[in-house]
Amino acid sequence: MARLAESEVHGDMAADDATRLARLQAALTEEIRKSEALARVTEAVASSVDLDEVVQVVIDGAREITGAAFGAFFYSVANPGGDSYTLYRLSGAPPEAFASYPTPRKTEIFAPTFDGVGTVRSDDITQDPRYGHNAPYHGMPEGHLPVRSYLAIPVVTREGEVLGGLFFGHPEPGRFSARDETLLVGLGAQVAVTIGSIRGAVAALEELDQRRRAEERLKFALDSARMGSWDLDVATRAYEASDLCKANYGRRPEEAFTFADLIETIHAEDRPRVLAAIESAIRDGTDYDVEYRVVLPSGELRWLHARGRAAQTADDGGVRRLAGVSLDITERKRAEERQKLLVNELNHRVKNSLATVQSIAAQTLRSSASPEFFREAFETRLIALSQTHDLLTRESWAGASLREVFDVELHAMAGEDRVAFAYDADVRLNPKAAVALGMGIHELTTNASKYGALSAPGGRVAVGWTAEDGLLRLTWTESGGPPVTPPARRGFGARLLERGLAAELSGGVELTYDASGLVCHMALPLRALEP
Repeated sequence: MARLAESEVHGDMAADDATRLARLQAALTEEIRKSEALARVTEAVASSVDLDEVVQVVIDGAREITGAAFGAFFYSVANPGGDSYTLYRLSGAPPEAFASYPTPRKTEIFAPTFDGVGTVRSDDITQDPRYGHNAPYHGMPEGHLPVRSYLAIPVVTREGEVLGGLFFGHPEPGRFSARDETLLVGLGAQVAVTIGSIRGAVAALEELDQRRRAEERLKFALDSARMGSWDLDVATRAYEASDLCKANYGRRPEEAFTFADLIETIHAEDRPRVLAAIESAIRDGTDYDVEYRVVLPSGELRWLHARGRAAQTADDGGVRRLAGVSLDITERKRAEERQKLLVNELNHRVKNSLATVQSIAAQTLRSSASPEFFREAFETRLIALSQTHDLLTRESWAGASLREVFDVELHAMAGEDRVAFAYDADVRLNPKAAVALGMGIHELTTNASKYGALSAPGGRVAVGWTAEDGLLRLTWTESGGPPVTPPARRGFGARLLERGLAAELSGGVELTYDASGLVCHMALPLRALEP
C-alpha cells in the first residue's frame, strides 16, 4: 500500500509539472501570436494613406491582440459645451449600437483620455470609484454594450494635440493585462503619427487642387511653393516656362528653355511615358498628370510632378494649347522611400526578435530541471533582451556603446559598484552586436550574482578590453567569491557564450573555471561589432 501511495504521489507531481509546462508553452504561444498580430497591424498602418482604413485596421487589430469584445475610435471635436468625442469607427458591434446615445462627455472616467494624460485600464469599470456619478445615466445607459473590462488609450500627436482615443471593452472582468496596455500605447503613438501624416498629405493635395484652380483662373500664371507654370503650343511646339518652372529643370531665369530641352532633361527611362501622356492629352483632351525623373545639367537627379490640360481649342475642336504647372516632389519621393525602408526594417526586426525569443525558450527549456526554473530563467532572459532593445530604441536603433550595454545589465543586478572597468576607449556596437553581447553579459552577471563573485559580500569583478589589430579583446575576471569548480555539464549560459555568441559575432569565447573565480576571454572581430 505504501508503494502504491508513493506511486500515486509521484504521478500527481508529474501531472502538475506537465500542466505547468503546458501553461508556460501556451503563454509563449500567446505572446508570439500577439507579436505577429502587432507586426501585421503596424505594417498595415505604416503603408496606408487612407484615414478610415488606418483607424479600422487599428481597432480590429487591437481587438485581435487584446481579445476585446468591442473597440472604438472617438475623435475629439469642440462644441459650445466643451470638448467631447464623436464616434469615428467601431469594431465588434454595428454602428447602430451607439446611434441613440449622445457623445461622451468629459467625466472623471473619460478625462484622462480627453486630456491626453494617460491610459485608463480597469478590470471592472463598474467598480471604479470614478464611475456612475454623472447625471442623467449615473453609469452606462440602458441598452449600452455590456462593458466590465475597460481600456482607453489617448491618441496624441508629438505636438500635444489630442486627436481622439482608442476605447476597448469586454463584458467579462479582468480581460486586459498590463502587457496589452503597453502594446496598445505603442500602437496609439504610431496611429497619431500616421494620422498626422495622412492629414498632411490630404492638406497638401487640397492645396495643390486649390492652386490648380487658381492657376486656371489666372491662366496658370501663379508661381508659388516651387510650383512653376508652363504653356505649350501644340502645333509649333513653342514652350514657355516661368522662372520657377525653369528652376525645376535646373535652368536659370535668363536661360532659353525649349520643348526639346524639356524632353532631353527627362530621364531616358521615363521619357516614353511622358511623351505618351502629352500625346494623350492632345489627342483625347484628357488631363495631363504625370510624375517623372529629370536629370539636371549638374547631373543631379530629381523628381517632378507635372499637371496640365487643354487651355485653348482650335477651330476644328482639337487642342491648340496645353497649360499647366510643375512641382518638385523630390523630398516627398525620398520620404516615401524612407517609409518603405522603415517598414521593411520593422518587419526584419520583428522576425529576428521572434526567432531570438523562440531560441531562448527552446534552449532554456532544454537546460531546465523543472518548470519553475524554466519560468524564472526564461523571464530574466526575456527581460535582458528587452533591456537591450530599450537601449537601442533610445538610440533610434543606430547602435549602442559597449559600456552602455554593461551598465544596463549591471544596473539590473544592482552590481555597478562592485565592478571595475579598465579600457582606453569605448566601442560603438551595431544593433546585432549589442543584442548578442547584451545576452552574453546578462549570463555572466546572472551567474556571478547567483554563484560567483557577486554572490559574496567581498566579491569583485574586473572588466577590461582593448581594441587593436582589428580585434576586440575583452576579459571578465571574478575574485573574492566562493571557490570555483568546473561544472559537470555545460548549461545554457555557457553554451550561449562559447557557441552562440562566438558564432553570432564570428569570434572566440573561452571560459576558465579558476578556483579563485570565473574568467571569460572574448576575442571578437571589430568588423562584426561596429556600425
